Amino acid sequence: MSSLKKISLKDIAEAAGVSTALVSFVLNGKKKEYRVGEETAQRILKIANEMNYQPNLAAKSLRSGKTKTIGLVVSDISNPFFSQLARVLEDEATKQGYTVLFGSSDEDTDKMSVVVGNLINKGVDGLIIVPCENSEKAIASLINNNIPIVLFDRYFPELNVSYVALNNFNASYIATKYLLDSGYNSPCMVAYDINLVHMKERVRGYKKAMENAGKKNMINVVFLKQDTPRKSADRMLPKMIEAGADAFLFGTNMISLACLYTIKDMGQDVIGKIGLAGFDGNPVFDFFNAPISYIQQPIETLVQKALEILIDSIAERNAVQSVLAEGVFVEASS
Repeated sequence: MSSLKKISLKDIAEAAGVSTALVSFVLNGKKKEYRVGEETAQRILKIANEMNYQPNLAAKSLRSGKTKTIGLVVSDISNPFFSQLARVLEDEATKQGYTVLFGSSDEDTDKMSVVVGNLINKGVDGLIIVPCENSEKAIASLINNNIPIVLFDRYFPELNVSYVALNNFNASYIATKYLLDSGYNSPCMVAYDINLVHMKERVRGYKKAMENAGKKNMINVVFLKQDTPRKSADRMLPKMIEAGADAFLFGTNMISLACLYTIKDMGQDVIGKIGLAGFDGNPVFDFFNAPISYIQQPIETLVQKALEILIDSIAERNAVQSVLAEGVFVEASS
């Protein structure tokens, strides 16, 4: 038989000596429902496999109203954290029989809306979205239109929508306390100048740790421009060190990378004295001449939970859920 021929249910039925309906029951996982004998079911499956049968997904989606695809929208796929998210989600979705379509917003609300619209037009059953700043209205529109969505990493407390994220307050508190317990007197936090909850919670955790250590008057947060972090770091970090900062807590992985360039240019005298901690590990850390501790986000757990919530939402089986997962502090070796 030519491998170019499209194998139909009728072809399999004729080869197995059964009805087309019986083949359909077996291939659609309904053998128990229709009381198909195990021996017959196995024979049908064996023949379908030998004939290299490929189901007509388009027709199946028309019958079920589902395409078994989901969309993922991240802020920047070049960010190691989000590229890892995409990789893990693709693997986990495949286990559930789903295909993932990807898109990046580049931290731009208008682009995010375009990407989301394109994914919806392609027929995705639901969306996992890393929302960008000022995208509340766009997310609210999706909610109002009953599009199954789960927000990832960032969320909007005022919106009634499912989300999965790190417990950023606790993570930042733990990292700050580590710097203080390690003997650093005046740790400074470096954050982005954005109005997103994950960044605000990380700043809040840093401030709370400083307050609890009796250092409220020494709280020092530097805000970098998200579109030009390296330039902002070059301008501001030397001033912080001159003002007495002896450690830094970096608010994101990308902030870490931008600041490490600046610190490297300050020379070994500064590098050898300063304490460093951040979020998410990076192979680059191994090549820096100072230990860098970090909060490791449980990416597999976060992805699995987001996917579980989304699939339940697609099937209309669940209410809105919010999940905050705890990170793991990884202390760098000296």
